[in-house]
Amino acid sequence: MFNKMKEKTESVFGPDPLKIKELPLKTVPDYMRKKGGFWYWTGALISMAFVYQVITGLFLLLYYNPSSAYTTTEYLINDVPYGSLILTTHLYGAYAMIVLIYIHMYRNYFMGAYKKPRQLQWITGVLLLAITIGVGYFGYSMTGDVLSADATDVGRGIALATPHLGAALEAIFFGDGTATGLFIRMLGWHIILAALIGLIFGLHFYLAEANGIMPSLKEIKHKGPAIEKESPLHKPWNPYNFAFMTQLGLITFGLIILISSVVAALPDVPALFSAFPQVAPSSPLASTVPAYPPWFLLFIYKAVDFELFKGFGEISALVATLVFGIIPLLYFVAIPFIDNSNDLHPLSRPVVTAFGILGIIYMAILSAWGALTPGVQIPNYEVAAVLIPPFVIVMGGMLVLGRLYKRGKFKASPNQILGSFLVFVLLLSFTIFVFAQNFAAFLGSNSAMNLLTTLFTGGGMMFAAVGTMKSAELAKQYEDLQKRREKTHQMSRNSATAIAAILAVAAIAITYVIWGLSPLNPSAEAAFGIGLGVVFILGGAILRIYRLAFYNE
Repeated sequence: MFNKMKEKTESVFGPDPLKIKELPLKTVPDYMRKKGGFWYWTGALISMAFVYQVITGLFLLLYYNPSSAYTTTEYLINDVPYGSLILTTHLYGAYAMIVLIYIHMYRNYFMGAYKKPRQLQWITGVLLLAITIGVGYFGYSMTGDVLSADATDVGRGIALATPHLGAALEAIFFGDGTATGLFIRMLGWHIILAALIGLIFGLHFYLAEANGIMPSLKEIKHKGPAIEKESPLHKPWNPYNFAFMTQLGLITFGLIILISSVVAALPDVPALFSAFPQVAPSSPLASTVPAYPPWFLLFIYKAVDFELFKGFGEISALVATLVFGIIPLLYFVAIPFIDNSNDLHPLSRPVVTAFGILGIIYMAILSAWGALTPGVQIPNYEVAAVLIPPFVIVMGGMLVLGRLYKRGKFKASPNQILGSFLVFVLLLSFTIFVFAQNFAAFLGSNSAMNLLTTLFTGGGMMFAAVGTMKSAELAKQYEDLQKRREKTHQMSRNSATAIAAILAVAAIAITYVIWGLSPLNPSAEAAFGIGLGVVFILGGAILRIYRLAFYNE
């Protein structure tokens, strides 16, 4: 079936109508497209999510009216065919981009991918993170609901607190004080920053192609410069990478549509994660909605409540943003010049690795804190009790592990690696659950016993997290070694055709069922989105089967 379709396509358009074979794109090793190679493609997933954002954003742009933002949003949801689906998937597509950028950045951070020759590539990636958060903030603020008003009030306050430039920054980013002026600025900056993402991403992609992929650190013995040289054994970009990228695109689109549609279909979703806008700021119910910012800014939002920043008076929010937002961002920009050795193993640079782990931990803690206690001022002793123990445990633990690594103490059998990984995963799951309970109790009652139990379980959680990280790394290294020793199982083409036909029939049946749903009813649109997401994912699965049967990947 596949061969006949290929022959028919070539007879109409020629063997390579898009001239894909002529693209100057580097080839990559086969292991990047096989099981376990997902982590090499997190950047590709981000680009897929960005493409989805551009497509849906252009559709929303046709209907958005800055002079009546909330009315426009309600009109999109209730009166534009599939408007609710496109609006909710655009929101969750932005969430997907932000999550994927964090995953991509931290993965490269721990691998040392910021080192020579990728310094500029890394810096453009950090800039893309910052700009994407900016795009998300302005997009989140365009709906005109009560959360939009809260977010713009906080942003306006931070801008005004900037010494000497406050009034100018407020006018530049938030308009002339009128509602129309505000939402014109929101729309303008949303589009400008999205275009800037496209430009910088082009540079980032060019540098990634010029520098080549990060090879397996095991192969280069965790020493830089990490450069994967092209080999005659590498397969051409088309059709191998092209088919794989298409598969990733279908699955990424499918998951964005599916997850956002499931959330839209659920009743009583918390305002922080709801797929729909909240009530208008003028509504009597506005006071019942907690003043949440976008979830991806919760960690800074909570820092503003820390008592230690209140001494700065009117610029307290600006200082908190500087300490927990700007300074970490500058650290990531500067890390290629701070850590410029040729060591790539995380344990060979324990301090840098510890800062990465702490960044993740602090973001998680502050975000959860902000969600549980929005707007509640936090005294200094409580801030110290929550933030200092993870620093001491993680930094101390990584220094000890780093010293043991340099002495060659990290050698274990495969069974020991697997056993330790399972033990640490179970321990981590248990300590996270207990820590969450103790932390919630501590927030409710600041007793000495609650503080001690929170610190104790928090320390256990950090220990389990580090152990899980290390045992997972060793397990991954062993898995990579085993893969090289095993032959790839190849599915027969007849079996592939039969399975693909079944999946195709299922996709057609789902399409037939959802096609009759109302495009003007949000509940029906959520059901349509669930079906459409599954259809996209089935398309990716069919392509996966095709690659397995015809490309042995």
